[in-house]
Amino acid sequence: MFAAPLEGCAIGAKPRIEDSTTMTHTEPDLLKENMPGPPLAILAEALFLINLMLLPVIGFVMLMLLWLVHRRHPSPLVRNHLQQTVAVSIKGGFILVGLSVAIFFLGGFDNPWSWVIGVLYFVCLHAALIIFGVMGLNAAILRHPYRYPVLGPRLPD
Repeated sequence: MFAAPLEGCAIGAKPRIEDSTTMTHTEPDLLKENMPGPPLAILAEALFLINLMLLPVIGFVMLMLLWLVHRRHPSPLVRNHLQQTVAVSIKGGFILVGLSVAIFFLGGFDNPWSWVIGVLYFVCLHAALIIFGVMGLNAAILRHPYRYPVLGPRLPD
């Protein structure tokens, strides 16, 4: 059917057909490719998400241990993701806990509006941190630096 040989195709890659006579571009089979990105940057972002969703204290402790061991890593990309996740975990934790306590302290535990505002605030900020964490994990997998919006330290120019 096709007379052109499959030159330049990676093993397992599926050719994209431009027209019926030539094949000029191949798309890699992503299921057979190795996971891109530095494993330590991906681990830092994964631990950030684990801290938020699965194991709050254990994930934070593991992230801090990872930062202590690898904070002077030679790769600037790894240092970027470690710095961002640690800083946002600390700042985000203080903001989540501090403002939740302030809402209930000012409104009282017996006031239903304190519960409405407190739970709404906590859920919205927590969800925003999770979304930012997923974006950071995506950036680590794609080998891109990432800055968490608002809470993340500035990236060097």
